Amino acid sequence: MVSRYSIIQYVPDPIADERINIGVVVFNEDAVQTRFLTNWERVRLFGMEDIYFLKDFAHRLHKAALDDLMFPGDEHSKIPNHERLRAIAQGWMNSIQFTEPRGSLDTLDSLLEDTVNTYLREPLVESKPKTRDRQAAATVVKSKTREALNKKFGDKAKDLLKSDYEISGSSTKNKFDVVVANGKPYFAAHGISFEVHVPDSVKESVLWRISDVKKLQPNLAMPTAGYAYAIVVLPPKEETDNYQQHQNAYQQTTATYKKLGADVVDENEIEPWVSQKLEYVTV
Repeated sequence: MVSRYSIIQYVPDPIADERINIGVVVFNEDAVQTRFLTNWERVRLFGMEDIYFLKDFAHRLHKAALDDLMFPGDEHSKIPNHERLRAIAQGWMNSIQFTEPRGSLDTLDSLLEDTVNTYLREPLVESKPKTRDRQAAATVVKSKTREALNKKFGDKAKDLLKSDYEISGSSTKNKFDVVVANGKPYFAAHGISFEVHVPDSVKESVLWRISDVKKLQPNLAMPTAGYAYAIVVLPPKEETDNYQQHQNAYQQTTATYKKLGADVVDENEIEPWVSQKLEYVTV
């Protein structure tokens, strides 16, 4: 499957047509990934204006990409992704512009890293460990689950993968980052990152999902039924600040999730976990 990429550029004065790269989007017909600058100071100086709207656009595009959409306001359609983006690249005349999509034979993950290294120049700052937040954990869950589905079911995988899908619990419907379903849900996965401080509200919301669904569907965690859930964790990194604090929270929180019947897996265990559960999935 051909992968493609487009560079997202900031053009403060369309008449002067001076531009600076602020982000990249990589995609194929099944998935969309995006990355933006982490340090916006050079962009602010370049445009000499408030750049809040650029950061807001970056947030909205990242959210759209989680639903495999190409840009804010995009909708799923029979028109190929690259044609929809090409129309935007040719038609948008405001200060945020996309370059015309270009093709690549790399995987999406490799293409994303290559385009970021090539087109997104960050000011030199003191090197600090990179940490990933809750949104990054959700992206990891979705990407790894899709890879396992594609290996087993090929083109049919797209119909099985549900993003931000709701499963009924005893009290309410609970949204998971990923659910694999075909008429009925087979298993669910939700991501959480301990590379950063995790607010109690986030830990408790995941705990609620597990306990509320389990009350209504006690067979959820029975492997023989092929119906289970995983909490996918990004463990804390030793080189980060407050490592021990994050590590304590990680151990205590994941122990609680396990007691309720959830499988706790890290990002390297997602594909094997998904592949095992797929043995019970029929298409």
